[in-house]
Amino acid sequence: MIKNRTVFIQKTVYYVLLFLFVLSTVAGWFGIDASTVNVKMNVLDREQEITGWGTSAAWWAQMVDDGEAADEYAKLLYSKEGLGLNIYRYNVGGGEAENPDCRIWDVSRRAESFLIPEVYEETGKLEYDFTKDANAQNMLYTSLEYGCIDTVVLFANSPHYLMTVSGQASGGLEPAQSNLKKECYEDFADYMLDIAEYFISKGVPVKYISPINEPQWDWGGEWVGQEACHYEIDEVIKLARVFARKINERGIDVKLSMAESGQVGDHAMDCIDLLYDDEEIASVMGTYAYHSYWTDDNFALKYAFGNYLKAKYPCVEVEMSEWCELPNQHKADDIEAALIMARTICEDISLTEANSWTSWVAVNGGGLGADSMLYVDGDWNDFSIGKRYYAMAHYSKFIPVGSKRIDTDISVADLEMKKEWWTQWIDDKEYPVYSVVKNDFYVSGYMTPDGDYVAVIVNEAEEGRKVRFDKFWNKAEIYTTDAERNLELTAEKGIGFKSIEIGPKSITTVVFSR
Repeated sequence: MIKNRTVFIQKTVYYVLLFLFVLSTVAGWFGIDASTVNVKMNVLDREQEITGWGTSAAWWAQMVDDGEAADEYAKLLYSKEGLGLNIYRYNVGGGEAENPDCRIWDVSRRAESFLIPEVYEETGKLEYDFTKDANAQNMLYTSLEYGCIDTVVLFANSPHYLMTVSGQASGGLEPAQSNLKKECYEDFADYMLDIAEYFISKGVPVKYISPINEPQWDWGGEWVGQEACHYEIDEVIKLARVFARKINERGIDVKLSMAESGQVGDHAMDCIDLLYDDEEIASVMGTYAYHSYWTDDNFALKYAFGNYLKAKYPCVEVEMSEWCELPNQHKADDIEAALIMARTICEDISLTEANSWTSWVAVNGGGLGADSMLYVDGDWNDFSIGKRYYAMAHYSKFIPVGSKRIDTDISVADLEMKKEWWTQWIDDKEYPVYSVVKNDFYVSGYMTPDGDYVAVIVNEAEEGRKVRFDKFWNKAEIYTTDAERNLELTAEKGIGFKSIEIGPKSITTVVFSR
């Protein structure tokens, strides 16, 4: 997809992290294998602004049909007493719950659509029944009542099934088959914008529309596990142009959030280049969204991706809009599940310099095997709280909207590297590529709008650590999650403290002032 050598070299440069370069870089925030860690809080070195924390309401909100249960969910996720999340991702379903040819075997992954299919099929007119998707709408409005939500994203995994080539919102009949009919680009854009205008008229703070989700994956064929749609990258841009034109024509106060690439890398960089190179599309772009799947341990790739965005698009708001552990290898009550999530948040905020971070998914079935923050075992009105919930809490409850990330330098003692089998070429020279294969200690720092400082510390090691800060602090509150504790206030420090003890396999948030 990269068509000229200049751009190719520019992109390649950001992928190449030579051995010495990596070692000099990781000293800024990677961890150590030693009993004491020296942490420097660079309070004057302020980076990106944090615009929020969120989660997705797919595919669980439509399954909750009890009002009391819906309120309990909303309180845990979207109240100040709970996580205090401010970003709500509402799934604009593709209608598979009503599709007579639906092949999605998991009922919870089917969704109702507001579109009246009989009218559209017979006349081609877009008419709606906004009494549908009632449970999901109730969850949205119940969550809004708690007053924390300032951003609603309307996202679609697929166009409506009647707008697809296959007649199914679960992908093409063949893998990697582009599934939006060529003649339905205009209808799909009008469909999403009509729904946005409906919610806005009801007072819902819809800021962004996200019509495309993970376009590069194959989606379809024999695997029809969810609503989804493949797009070639030129189709992503073509559809974005249609949305941009219609947003400008309507004068609707909503922006695009795109392109929700499934992971960092070439596809995500190609998309942002093409989207922002087009003036009309750029005029309606609100955030550039990516997903953090499949790269949990690829520090070099995330660092390269972040540097590419920072160098070329320093004024673009970057949103990490989906992540869960893939493949999920840990039970919902396992501290390892929380550690991986907390570490991933740290990576995405510190390395890719995302302004916001949104989990996928808030709630899931499967009992203890669920990949979500809250989990159910059969009855969607009866749920339990998983360890991942507290991983998110270590960030969302202490780092409010408007906070600034600050750089934290960490001493490096035992960082293991490996030489990759692949190499990179720059200006006709071949270079080896090294990556980090062992690291178990992470710190990210923040300054809140109130002037407090926050450090979130993730220790994946079997041993505890003593953390020594570079400054004396007046006071601090220390909150801990480990195998036995869940966001427990474990210590309060007074004037003049400079170090704290961090337990093994733990997440620690320190809120301190000078």
